[in-house]
Amino acid sequence: MTTPFGQTTAPGAASTAEDAGDRPSDALVIVYSKSQPHRVGEVAFFPLGERRYVGRGDAEVEKFAHFVRQQPGETPAVDPLQGILDGATLSRRQLAVCSTGEGLEVEQVGQCRTYVNGQEVPKATLRPGDTVMFRDEVVLLCVSRPRTLPALPLGHPLHAFGEPDADGIVGESPAVWRMRAEVARAAYGSSHVLVEGETGTGKELAAAVVHRRSRRANGALVSRNASAFILTLIASELFGNSANYPNPGTPARKGLLGTADGGTFFLDEIGDCPLDVQAQLLRVMDRGEYQAVGEAVARRVDVRFVGATNRDESVFRPDFLARFPVRVRLPPLRERREDIPLLARHFLLLLHAQLSHTQQAPELCARLFRNGIDGCLEPNVSGRLIDALVRDPLPTNARGLHTLLLEAVETSPGDELRLPAAPATSNAPPAPRAAGDASGSAPPGVPSRADILAFMEREDGNVARVARRLRMERTKLYRLMKSYGIDPKSE
Repeated sequence: MTTPFGQTTAPGAASTAEDAGDRPSDALVIVYSKSQPHRVGEVAFFPLGERRYVGRGDAEVEKFAHFVRQQPGETPAVDPLQGILDGATLSRRQLAVCSTGEGLEVEQVGQCRTYVNGQEVPKATLRPGDTVMFRDEVVLLCVSRPRTLPALPLGHPLHAFGEPDADGIVGESPAVWRMRAEVARAAYGSSHVLVEGETGTGKELAAAVVHRRSRRANGALVSRNASAFILTLIASELFGNSANYPNPGTPARKGLLGTADGGTFFLDEIGDCPLDVQAQLLRVMDRGEYQAVGEAVARRVDVRFVGATNRDESVFRPDFLARFPVRVRLPPLRERREDIPLLARHFLLLLHAQLSHTQQAPELCARLFRNGIDGCLEPNVSGRLIDALVRDPLPTNARGLHTLLLEAVETSPGDELRLPAAPATSNAPPAPRAAGDASGSAPPGVPSRADILAFMEREDGNVARVARRLRMERTKLYRLMKSYGIDPKSE
């Protein structure tokens, strides 16, 4: 009777959809609306075992799902006249939805063509990560999220829904709200902070927020990428040197730590910091004492360390890692897929601002941007593009999303943005992931065995095209395929 699609339920998801409070429930989030782009990010929950409708609505408003804007710390009020969807071709009752506790059973009951993960089907069972699209009018994403978001720390301001907050962070998902709370708590303290996250999750932005919201905000934020250190010059770069050392005429230098005195020292890619340098930093992290190169007398500084890494803890000295009692974890986009359209809009509007200073601006801006109903500037994106983006693996997260959008702007010939060689397209089958299939498991940001097999099928076994779709080097893909036991010649 039903057809399973896509991913299994996200780790930690609740077994029923009726749970209240902070226990996750299956829900649908608007990730695209052609006529109401300002509603992207709104969410609808479904009572367990009750049939509800999605569509333009009719007189029986109590039978419809209502999409609302969640705010931290409170359950949003529902206005039955505003919670329904809008679309020129959408039926009043377009989709019937029933929460089973194991997913959302959906059935097309209206006239508008309905696609689940890019396939036109009359019925399906949705699980987190699956999408429903109504003929390029509306795209919905199935998620597992709590009905109430945790309250923010006292005094933390709210921002306009769907817009960047005061710190430049974009997103309305529970994962990004938890991240905001973690960053705020880290900022208000005085301990050294380690920001952990995959490539492209915004570690540098989080470090800047920690500094700006701390009591050291009036001091300097000194940043350095640890992977860029020159081994023979690390000591003098960090600690400075005395005059005429090591050669006559060499000027005295404060070093990075001296420059950061009274402020924050941000070490990006801190996992690449050599072990002996980690040992040299212990005393300054504990007592603010260090020695400049060529000096016998200790210098003193008041510096807070913020490190950022995507490396495993094994690359650190245990005593160095212990100096970072506060940890902030940044979620990858696959844990906050409902934020992808908001991030895409943010990146495109920033690009529009940059283009306004070039000769390309008039033609590109007129073609790829428009004024919405509320007068706000909106990028011309299609529902198919958003449907592809929210199902894209995006292994490099926001950085990869930004790159894709730049390619789309450069290569889209018409008045809508289209992705070149998108890893997931609305006409392609989903990449299945069977529950409990250990052979399909993979580390975060790495394509699973099922992903690779699905893309190999779509590309008729062409490894070069699969590598481009997964945005991997071909040699790295071959090694990954070998580890999964996939023979490229037999696929």
